Amino acid sequence: MNWFLLLVLLLAIPIYATAKFMFFRHIKRTNNENRLAQEKLTGTASEYISALRLVRSFGEEAQAERELDRSSESFARSRVAQSYVNALFGTYVYVGMQLLSLIVIAGGSILAIQGKLTIGTLFAFLAGFGYILTPVHMFIGMSEPYFAAQEGYNSIKELIDSRYVELWNGTRREDRLRGDIVYENVSFFYPSAPDKIVIKNLNLTIKPGEHVAFVGPSGSGKSTLANLLLGLYAPTSGRILIDGVPQSEWDMRWVRRQMAVVMQESILLSGSVGENIRFAKPDATDAEIIPADYLDRFPHEFSGGQRQRIAIARSVLRNPPVLILDEATSALDYESERLIQEALERLSKGRTVITIAHRLSTIKNADRIIVLHNGIIVEQGGYRELVQRGGVFAGLISAQSDSEEFLKT
Repeated sequence: MNWFLLLVLLLAIPIYATAKFMFFRHIKRTNNENRLAQEKLTGTASEYISALRLVRSFGEEAQAERELDRSSESFARSRVAQSYVNALFGTYVYVGMQLLSLIVIAGGSILAIQGKLTIGTLFAFLAGFGYILTPVHMFIGMSEPYFAAQEGYNSIKELIDSRYVELWNGTRREDRLRGDIVYENVSFFYPSAPDKIVIKNLNLTIKPGEHVAFVGPSGSGKSTLANLLLGLYAPTSGRILIDGVPQSEWDMRWVRRQMAVVMQESILLSGSVGENIRFAKPDATDAEIIPADYLDRFPHEFSGGQRQRIAIARSVLRNPPVLILDEATSALDYESERLIQEALERLSKGRTVITIAHRLSTIKNADRIIVLHNGIIVEQGGYRELVQRGGVFAGLISAQSDSEEFLKT
């Protein structure tokens, strides 16, 4: 319709280019700072909520409040900075578009007065001007939500790209695992500490139905071996065979459902005792879980022994071919430990059992004891055999006995 008005319209391009040059870097930076500040606030709040008993028992509520205030103020400052940059950007775009409209109207009017443009053409152009600029305006306006969404994407991508996130892609399933486990030249270190090898070229075979206990000082690799079997970590080198099949070929979520873990500190979810037990098998009936009169005897507040019994009942319900006992009784008193140990002995029959032991007296009935030190196997054998050998395990027994005698006096 008119080349001059078309050239004026194309001024939207430098307006967008200037906006990108002047504001996009600042918008991206403030969105990033705001996301990190929000994650810091959320993490701090979650940490103190989970550690509420610790905070209250030490009487340090004021310290927790100060830390939360600092995180909250940091988030508020980043939010204000983000809003300020977004407001400047919005103002610039609005003024730029209004100025462009003014140039079109003024320029078109001058051309019409000079007879170089008909009034009909000018009105037609003005009528369509808003429709022509709307997509451009929308494109520029989408910049703010785009950068905000990009930060959300980056937050998720950081988690997905983390080396700690598992990458199991196997699909193999069977009716039921036999519980034949082989560690074949397995080594492992954490990516954050590559100089410290937690497991060193370890070879170990666990037969179906065998009860094996891992013992050793803290940091010797006991829990790491269990976590590797569960696929929570992947070996840095070597491999793990389950029923003769490499771990990478199994559907690891299915494999985990073939196992049960009783941990040192039993985690209970909100809900009733029955609901906590049913977590291992959501479709279980009340009759499968446990007699109702037994559930009724549990109080609203649970002792350590009661919590462990609930965890054991949860494991029994799953009827797993592989059972992992991760220091399941080390936090209990001796009477509770005796009761729990009896329940665990009943649960262990006919299964492959891996016990991570702290109290060495609890593994007297293990078929084989694996003694670890700095990620390697230094001894293995039966309880009596290792005690009579007078090696590392005998030293651990002696040290623990001396400690218990000292506590009694």
